Amino acid sequence: MSTQLRSVNDTRYTAAAIVLHWAIALAIISNLALAQWMQAALDDAARQAAAVAAFQVHKSIGLTVLALSLARLGLRWIIPPPAMPAGMSTWQRRAAQGTHVLFYLLMIGIPLSGWVLVSTQWRDGSPLVVPTLWFGVVEVPHLFGLDAAADARRSAVYGGAVSAHTLLARLAFVLLLLHVGAALKHQWIDRDGLLTRMAPWSLPSDSPSRRWSLRAGGAALGLAVVAILAQQFRSTAPETADQDIAAVAGSWPVLAESSEIAFSGTHSGKAFRGRFTRWQSNARFDLEAIDSSTIVVTVETASASDGVALHDQTLPGSEWFDVENHPTAEYRSTTVRQANDGSYLVDGTLTIKGESIPIDGLQLSLDDSGVTISGSIAIDRADVDLGMDSDAEGAWVSRSIAIDVATTFRPPG
Repeated sequence: MSTQLRSVNDTRYTAAAIVLHWAIALAIISNLALAQWMQAALDDAARQAAAVAAFQVHKSIGLTVLALSLARLGLRWIIPPPAMPAGMSTWQRRAAQGTHVLFYLLMIGIPLSGWVLVSTQWRDGSPLVVPTLWFGVVEVPHLFGLDAAADARRSAVYGGAVSAHTLLARLAFVLLLLHVGAALKHQWIDRDGLLTRMAPWSLPSDSPSRRWSLRAGGAALGLAVVAILAQQFRSTAPETADQDIAAVAGSWPVLAESSEIAFSGTHSGKAFRGRFTRWQSNARFDLEAIDSSTIVVTVETASASDGVALHDQTLPGSEWFDVENHPTAEYRSTTVRQANDGSYLVDGTLTIKGESIPIDGLQLSLDDSGVTISGSIAIDRADVDLGMDSDAEGAWVSRSIAIDVATTFRPPG
């Protein structure tokens, strides 16, 4: 009975271990290569945007390795692993056991140290605001409240985590080479079948476990590729419903389908363009005395979106729009004036996070059906305290942000 149970356990263990073993191995190898490329690309202006996207993939793969490694460790506790091949010397058995222990320590320690590293929200002596999004879908929390800790603690933990993460990654690379070398020795010199035992074809061809391992492994690999590609290329334009653009009762209604408040700039050298999807106007025009007209627009800052998950998660934070304390921004006209060419211009003030700056020269045009206000102006992030703690020099996000306005109003009634 014990022999039969052992045989069943061997099959069950091998089938489950095949999927986890190769998934973890491929993830670690790809992540080590990605890290090397990413470090070089971050200092290259032409590749910086791709490196930022790769950083999210790197973190996602690392967290996946952590989860799979814990599952692999749990498997060893639940189902005893198959016995080692007969004839192995004592030193080989001990070396194999020690290697496995080291692998588990590294498979858990590397992603965990990386998680601590990014939790500090610190880089090169400055604060950093970059959320961790698991394959662009789930925001991963920061550990131990490090992102809100004092700068001195964040800096110290960051330095220690960088050193630990780098050292453990190098040890993993060396151990991986030794592991592969030992596996090839067993396969081609000792000829004890140790390597082939971890392949799906080592199970009987009619074994349900073989079919399960092949299908599950293929499905997992396919999903991983899809998830990585989706994160790299995902950029969904923000949607705006008509009811999200409203007008105060008694004021001129907004024609939502032809109205937009957009923003644009560059991030790591790559252009982005987004818009505010929820805002309210209070515009009152006197077509007989157009210079007495007034326009007030209140924008919900939490509605800022450019369709890039990383940006959309960052913008509401305290360093950027700080929507918790400043849920709205406001534009208020001060003057409607006629230019030398006979057109009309609107001057006003924009208030963001309690900081007010002049916004002059928006164009106002009249036709039989209503009034249109349009224009493009540039603001300096420093003037309204957007992203200045971690990127005051504009090394990552351009200091100059363009605001594009196109709003059409119809007479009330």
